[in-house]
Amino acid sequence: MIQLITDPALTGMGAATAAVILAAAFAHAGWNALAKQAPDQRVAFLWLNLAVGAIGAVGILAFGLPAGAAIPFALASVAIHLVYNLSLLNSYRFGDLSQVYPLARGMAPLLVALGALAFAGETLSPVQLGAVAVIAGGLVGLAELRRLADSRNRAAVALAGATGLAIAGYSLLDGLGVRHAGSPFAYAALIFTLEGLLVAAVIALQQARAARPLGGSGAARGALAGAISYAAYAAVLWAQQRAPLAMVSALRESSVLIAVAMGRLFLREELGRKRLAAAIAVGVGVIALLATGVRAG
Repeated sequence: MIQLITDPALTGMGAATAAVILAAAFAHAGWNALAKQAPDQRVAFLWLNLAVGAIGAVGILAFGLPAGAAIPFALASVAIHLVYNLSLLNSYRFGDLSQVYPLARGMAPLLVALGALAFAGETLSPVQLGAVAVIAGGLVGLAELRRLADSRNRAAVALAGATGLAIAGYSLLDGLGVRHAGSPFAYAALIFTLEGLLVAAVIALQQARAARPLGGSGAARGALAGAISYAAYAAVLWAQQRAPLAMVSALRESSVLIAVAMGRLFLREELGRKRLAAAIAVGVGVIALLATGVRAG
């Protein structure tokens, strides 16, 4: 039987932990922008996952496997990551980065907060919970759900919603699993080796059935995105051993502000008044969470 780890002392986070999470947020937005810009996104995601799997295999050699109690969490997380990757890939085929990304990421913080309360006994203060809610609401607001005039937008929103549920699921599983793992880097190596190889195999099979190339345009960009993705999530796993899962999730999702800025500056995507107001709300929520949850040291 799996015994869940609860730690009532995890009511805040150190400044160093917060800095690592925010750095991971920048990295996460960066690899998503790379994936969105790729000329052939299936090829990009194929090479992204090949890179992730290769780095993970090297990580297993360097760090070994996580403790046995963490492995059921890791296997369940890999299954959800498979859904996440395929949903995210297809959502980018139908929608803008600045619409898909905020909706997918915005659902996670509150769902993770509820899951952490139910399964890890973690509670937030009323102000912290309010800050998480403001961040989540602002993120969803950035997606502009009213932009559903055509089938492509409806498909993008549906796929982004599936992606968001997957994000909440694997965030909770990995947050619990990494606390059983001993080394967060051993846990990261296992999930990324399995996830990378599985997702790459599925995409390669799809490409072969459609008689499409496995390399070429987007391969190098995808491999770079994979390396950045690995580093960003390994940092998040490290933080999840040291801080409440809902706070880690909420701060991590501040990457959406960066993604929206990238979408506007580099992809020429629209940013109207409503999105600007939603972005400001996210910023206020992040500041409130940092002010109430981060301690010195």
